[in-house]
Amino acid sequence: MFFLGLASFVPQSMHALPFDPPGATGALTRVDPSSLPAFQIDDSDSGDPNAGSKEGLKEALEKQLEACDRLPGEWDFAGKRVSKNRWCRKTGEWFLSRMKSGSSLAQILSEARSGLEWYRSTGKPDTHEVQFTGYFFPVHHARRERDSVFRYPIYRVPSDLQTPYYTRGQIESGILGRRGLEIGYLDNPVDPYILQVQGSGALLLSDSGGIESRVMVNYAGENGRPYRSLGKLMRESGIPEEYINLQGIKRYFTEVRPGDWRSFSDQNESYVFFKEARQGPFGYSGCILTPKHSIAVDKRVFPMGAIGLIRTERPDRVEGDQALSWKSFSQFVVAQDTGGAIQSPGRVDVFWGEGPYAEVAAGRTDRTGELYFLLVPEK
Repeated sequence: MFFLGLASFVPQSMHALPFDPPGATGALTRVDPSSLPAFQIDDSDSGDPNAGSKEGLKEALEKQLEACDRLPGEWDFAGKRVSKNRWCRKTGEWFLSRMKSGSSLAQILSEARSGLEWYRSTGKPDTHEVQFTGYFFPVHHARRERDSVFRYPIYRVPSDLQTPYYTRGQIESGILGRRGLEIGYLDNPVDPYILQVQGSGALLLSDSGGIESRVMVNYAGENGRPYRSLGKLMRESGIPEEYINLQGIKRYFTEVRPGDWRSFSDQNESYVFFKEARQGPFGYSGCILTPKHSIAVDKRVFPMGAIGLIRTERPDRVEGDQALSWKSFSQFVVAQDTGGAIQSPGRVDVFWGEGPYAEVAAGRTDRTGELYFLLVPEK
């Protein structure tokens, strides 16, 4: 996940089962459906290719149902313990049954308003709002062999990895060289950093003959060193806000002040290692994430696998690396991921997927809104 300096970071796939003790009293409050605001559900059937879709939600729900057994047994919903069979399996089946009957997302929302229990995140202590950011699946051109241009490595897990291990500065200075750990090389030092923060991505690897192959890489381990936010370091140094985003960071350290990269990056000692994979990206409970329908939440306060609805804004018109305008965004989502910057009931990260729009949405999204979780009624 890409968090740019909003808080600390833990990659999306680094957490291992078993889960932490479930529930956090006070994170959710029961809402009377009659008091809910008007939601304009995001649906690609309206002609917007960047909107969510019924098929996307169906995919996210089906993957989550397969992972329900890996979740904790119960969770605290506004002071009441609820079983995972109810919040994950039964509620997921409720949604899927409506899809199979041909209902649109808008029709499902109408039924959910009257037929399901609604719980709202209490949000931030001061405003009770939820802050929404985004992350995406980066794709980078790379080489299998190092040359004069492609000379910044992506490493596999070292056999002697321990906690703590070498710092980022030591690793980027070449201390792991000549050990055969390189998966590939990128042509600038910032993209490997971004790949580590996102936790997964793909490399378009070209060999000496120019033949290109796509290799997916997923999080495999880390050095156990403390994480320091690059965005926060830049802000504290007085770097203009226009550069404190995903696209701006790369532009600043490759075009404006490339000589300053190591003086900033070395201050973040945390370093992530990868493994080649056939599938991904994977979320916390082992599900492959679904663009626009998978979200990351604080696993200490919200249950993985819970089905929700978010209400915020997303980029509307995108040009280059800029979001020229924004639009209202309400969508059914599934809590399938987590991250170190996603702490408290007041933080949510939306997975946008792959491609130019996803990259801009991930880099530019920093909006407030609302988060609700839905439950089938207890029989």
